Amino acid sequence: MKITHIIEATATGTLSMAALLSNAQVENYDRVEVIYSVRPESPDTLKDQFDSRITLTRVQMHKPYEKITSLFKLRRLLKATKPEVVILHSSFAGFLGRLAALGFSPKMRFFYIPHCISFMRKDVDKFKKFIFTTFEWLGAIKQSEYIACSKSEQREIQSRVPFRRCHLVENAVKFTHLTPDRRTPTKKVVTVGQIRPQKAPWQFATIAKQVIKDNPDSSFTWVGDGDPAIRRLLEQAGVNVTGWVNREDVWDHLLESDLYLSTARWEGMPVSLIEASYARLPVIASRCAGNVDVVTNNETGWLFDSPEEAAELINAAFNSPQEAFIKAEKAFNEAKTRFSVQRYIEEMDSLIRSGA
Repeated sequence: MKITHIIEATATGTLSMAALLSNAQVENYDRVEVIYSVRPESPDTLKDQFDSRITLTRVQMHKPYEKITSLFKLRRLLKATKPEVVILHSSFAGFLGRLAALGFSPKMRFFYIPHCISFMRKDVDKFKKFIFTTFEWLGAIKQSEYIACSKSEQREIQSRVPFRRCHLVENAVKFTHLTPDRRTPTKKVVTVGQIRPQKAPWQFATIAKQVIKDNPDSSFTWVGDGDPAIRRLLEQAGVNVTGWVNREDVWDHLLESDLYLSTARWEGMPVSLIEASYARLPVIASRCAGNVDVVTNNETGWLFDSPEEAAELINAAFNSPQEAFIKAEKAFNEAKTRFSVQRYIEEMDSLIRSGA
């Protein structure tokens, strides 16, 4: 089967999921092309994340004028290569890819994976959400099927775009590392992601400041980079900001830490929390869409509603490392099956090949 992936958001969870899926497909002897765009936060090792048998084609879609010119470029590429299946990753790629294919034969099937669809955002007003929904309706003129990465995202899509089918295929993570025994923690707290409003880094800074005050021997690390002003805010609160690092270094930071903290305001299905579970890290996460789909409160981690509650939970985990260890083990055992690569590939393959 000839499969084309179109990826605009080549960073963080979107990139890791697109690479995982396309690499598995080429291993299955499919002919795979990845049309991608580079963002400022895209890793320097972007191409290295894809199997050498995959055809990589760069089409810039990030800047406003690129979004217009890319429509015609994408249309020409799809006409020339004639894939049987097109998989669109992230909201911009979903909009551009579907518009570019208007009028194409219905035999070319389109699947759209938003990886946290735009109207789930909590940093915009109702009018902007209406605009995002309008764009989704425009894109949905082209016959296509949505693939949500969490139940929260599936509910949002089904409520706002009810005339297009939406499947659920939860994210997965490939993990082969050995993890340390954390029953004697050193009070290292970590998070992974871009420094941007979605992740509420100011809350991370507030929590870090309070916990460090209560536990001077504790430390907080933000693995990633982003907004310079907010980065300074984190650093002033005592947070070590690593900047962008490669995948192996991300795992090293996870394996060297004792607790994972997510202050996100919304998520699709956060790959970082799944990675934390595989690394046997106790997880304390904000009670938001996406996070609640991964963490079962007081079973596989803890959910919080305020920075004060998060600080209390972290201090309690420091004081009761055995309880934190038990939560982490439950999350790890669940992740091995629920978020396994094999499960993900089998579900995606069945969906794509059957059109069910």
